[in-house]
Amino acid sequence: MVSILHVNSSARMTGSASRLGGDMVVEHLRARYSNVVVVEREAVAQAAFLSEEWIGASFTHIDDRSAEQDEILATSNALAQEVLNADILVLGVAMYNFGLSSAMKAWIDHVARPGITFRPDPEHTYVGLATGKKAYIVLASGETSAGSEMDFATPYLKHVLEFLGIRDVQVIGADLTVTSPGTLEDRIKAQVAQLT
Repeated sequence: MVSILHVNSSARMTGSASRLGGDMVVEHLRARYSNVVVVEREAVAQAAFLSEEWIGASFTHIDDRSAEQDEILATSNALAQEVLNADILVLGVAMYNFGLSSAMKAWIDHVARPGITFRPDPEHTYVGLATGKKAYIVLASGETSAGSEMDFATPYLKHVLEFLGIRDVQVIGADLTVTSPGTLEDRIKAQVAQLT
């Protein structure tokens, strides 16, 4: 069985290029593997911003946490566990103002957890614990090309994924939706068709 975690982060529920591209990648993977389970995650609705209470609970040793602190961390624990359980991550990323959406950043803050998805290591600073996975980043933007010097989302996401232990990362550009909207679906299809 192949477990796919599909995370959407666009504020747009309709007409979203990152959602379109992410769905196409997931369908490609469904066709490729015979036994697939897909977990769908909406970062906009399900990854709240961190709070002072969340920070306090996170930095309290698990044996010393109160029931209230356990409840505060419940969603974060579930999101981090989804990353650990997945064989493949498909991240639908909407680029806003040259970077990530606030929803995607909040999701990252919830899943990057010491002792769960990474651990400190005196030899290497940190060691990622979410190893042996592949990730597809579907990057949508209006006028910024994926991988260009104005794309700060892709290098940041690649760095975070590697920090968590995920080094096999492929980027699919669902970009230039304002300047070249007519070719968007065909451009995504061509990239998805090349996935191995």
